[in-house]
Amino acid sequence: MDYIVLTDFDGTVSTTDVGNRMFARFADDGWEAIVQSWKDGRIGSRDCLIEECALARVTPEQVRRFALTRQIDPHFMPFVQFCRDRHVSVIILSDGLDFYIDILLEKFGLEDLPRFANHLEFRGDRLVPEFPYFEKGCRQCGNCKGYHVREYRRQGKTTIYIGDGFSDRCGVRDADYVFAKEDLRRYCREHGIEHRPFDDFKDVLKEVQQIVSGDSRSSKAL
Repeated sequence: MDYIVLTDFDGTVSTTDVGNRMFARFADDGWEAIVQSWKDGRIGSRDCLIEECALARVTPEQVRRFALTRQIDPHFMPFVQFCRDRHVSVIILSDGLDFYIDILLEKFGLEDLPRFANHLEFRGDRLVPEFPYFEKGCRQCGNCKGYHVREYRRQGKTTIYIGDGFSDRCGVRDADYVFAKEDLRRYCREHGIEHRPFDDFKDVLKEVQQIVSGDSRSSKAL
């Protein structure tokens, strides 16, 4: 099979939700209520991000310095190396912002990994988000991960999806294999979506090694 790995970034590749922490650091009071409105389904993630950005005042250099304090899962790089050795592409799918994602990927020597994310522009100390993939997806997410999963499946790829939260819900509906933790794990259980629970990329690596080698004993859970 022609496998491809599609992974969330915030809280999955990175050890914390970088975007969330960024707004906690640089946005005015009220950003948490906006996020809760998104989680409650009253607004989509695109509108959530627009409103959060409107509350923030921060320069590119401040964001850069902040992003460089963040870390990625220590097992992610060995996972990427395994995939490269097996000619399995690893793609970052994020409903966050490309600016801090690119900084972190470069920090860890992973800047050549393809990624799809919302775009961030700066006007002085104001954040201006742009959504290059919005029209192609569900029109609720800024960057609908389900759209990308379906596109790769149309290309004949067997999709392995890895995520942890609310923005991953569209992605797991069409993926061939799902790895889920935290909020996404609960969502999969509640909706009967077959998935493999994980805590970090050490767990994912063990399972993916079995998947790509054709070992059907790889564990599954609901």
